[in-house]
Order: sequence, then C-alpha cells, then structure tokens
Amino acid sequence: MFFSVIVPVYKVEKYLSACIESVLNQTFSNFELILVDDGSPDRCPEICESYQKTDERIKVIHKPNGGLASARRAGIREATGDYVFNLDSDDSIEPDTLECAHQIILDTACEMVSFSYRWVKNSQTVSITNDGLREGLYTEEEIKAHIYPRLLMDKNMNHISYYLSGKAVKRELLTPHQLGVSEAISLGEDLCCVVPCYLHAKSVYISKKEAYLYTVREDSISKEFNANQIYLVENVINELSKNNTKQVIDFNEQLCRYSCFMCFTILASAAEGNHFNSINAIRKNIKNSVHGKKIPCASFEQISKKSKITVFLMKKGCYRTAFYFLNFCKHIKKVLKKG
Repeated sequence: MFFSVIVPVYKVEKYLSACIESVLNQTFSNFELILVDDGSPDRCPEICESYQKTDERIKVIHKPNGGLASARRAGIREATGDYVFNLDSDDSIEPDTLECAHQIILDTACEMVSFSYRWVKNSQTVSITNDGLREGLYTEEEIKAHIYPRLLMDKNMNHISYYLSGKAVKRELLTPHQLGVSEAISLGEDLCCVVPCYLHAKSVYISKKEAYLYTVREDSISKEFNANQIYLVENVINELSKNNTKQVIDFNEQLCRYSCFMCFTILASAAEGNHFNSINAIRKNIKNSVHGKKIPCASFEQISKKSKITVFLMKKGCYRTAFYFLNFCKHIKKVLKKG
C-alpha cells in the first residue's frame, strides 16, 4: 500500500460525501482510505459505513469524541501505507493529487510533499496559499537554510504552511510525532505535528500545485468569541517548546513572533465581530499567560502599516487601543469598498 489517506470525521454530513468521492476518484488507486468517526452525532457514521460497503479500500473507525488530535492518532495507528496523506472531512483534493505526490516521491525519494491550498467558497476560488518558497526538492541543508527561518514566522510575518492536511508524509516520519501530540491541544494541533516533522525530515518537496481544496464554510463562522483562545495558543507554544530545536538558531525569536501574531489574530477577530465586552478578558489573559513576556520581545520588519501600529500598541500593553484601532480599520475598509 503506497498511501494511507486519513480523514477525521465530525459533524460534517453536508460535506463528507464530496470529500470521500474526491479520494475515491483519484487517478492513482494504490491507497487505503481511513475514515475516523470521532463520535459524530449526525449521519456521518452511517455515511462512512455506506461507503465502506462499496469499496474494499475503505476502513472505518468509530470512537468516542476526543478531538482532532485524538482522531488522527486513531487513524495513523491503523495506517499501513508507505506515506500518509491527511485530509479534513469538509475539504477535498484534486483528482490527480495522489498521482502527483507519488510521482514526486518516485523522482526525488523525499520524505514529505507539501502542496498548495486553494480556498473555495460556493465553487469559486477565494484565494491561494502556499509555503512561500520556490518549488522543488529541499535537502537537509536546504531545509535548514530556507525552511527553518520561517518554521513558525520570520521577521516579515512569512511562514510555511501550518497545515498537516495537504501533505504526503512518510509514515515512519509522521507516526511518532503524530502520536506525540498531546490530545489536550485543541488549537494548533497541526503545527505541533508539522514542526517536529520538518525538524527530523532529511528531504522535503515544496509543490506549487493547488492540490488541496479548502472549503470556506459559512456555517463554521461562529458568532461567539472566546478570549480563552489566548490560553489555547499558550498550550501550543508550550508544546512546541518541548522539541529539540538547537538547529534552529532563532527558534525562541520565532516563538515570540508566533505568540504576537496569534494574539494579534485573536484581537482582530474580536474587533471584526464587535466584541467590545471581550477587551478586558483579552488583556487579562495575555498578561497572565506566556504571551505577556513573549509579545514585548517580538521583532518584525517589513509588515503593513496596520500591522506595525497594532504590534506597537500590543508591545506597549495597550490592547484596548489596539482593539479600537482594528475596529476602526474594519469600518474604513467597508467605506472604501462601497466607494
């Protein structure tokens, strides 16, 4: 078996069939599809079972709900493929994705293939994201020279793709790191697995092929805001800090930039949703967490004026002012769009 495609499944009955069909319709057929029903309360378990009856390559695992990390751990324990490809159950892949990954692996013997993302909303491409690096094979020394500097974030807010989905990873490389991610991580699980994979990989292929189709879901946009996300990011930083990162000369600086960037993102999300009543909680949670020490140490260079102002205010501890500034920017943007 060459590929094990692992799909964690939870409350996605509207999207699951399209996801499964995108795998079954691959032009490369030497794969197994592992559907991990993570205690989904809707019709997803039945959908998984119905597909299993139609194709012997499909395995279905039913387990109590434990979150994404738990589901992926269950999936990789059952995996037998030489390489593992993770796919989220509300997304899909292009028909030649596995064939392309297989050819790259045959040509280069690389341990990882990282594809670009196409963000799709209502069948229309919204945006395209990639690792921001030249396409091609990266040897061990090239990984250190070009990937390590943006492993978490460089001074210009550039970084590699944090997603585990959309990557074909050698099973022997992925398994210990996937199993090593704490199931308590509920935000940033991908990054906690991707970083150690890069730290231990001897060869990586970066592809510009937009093979992974990320579904932009209207129903996934919550109207609620939870300032405790600050602590979830703290958990990620603590998890990342457990890695042996001596070969990454600026890893601590990258942690500071990542901390600042994620808190910036959370603050911007609150401002975008007009969650004025969350300002005090955001400020309190940042000051009472690891972010309180890391944000003042975050150093950036070529970033937008909006980002520069926000980061400056955050480093000074002026989170209320930063919130109102971001909220003001949102309204200005709307006015300019109408004009």
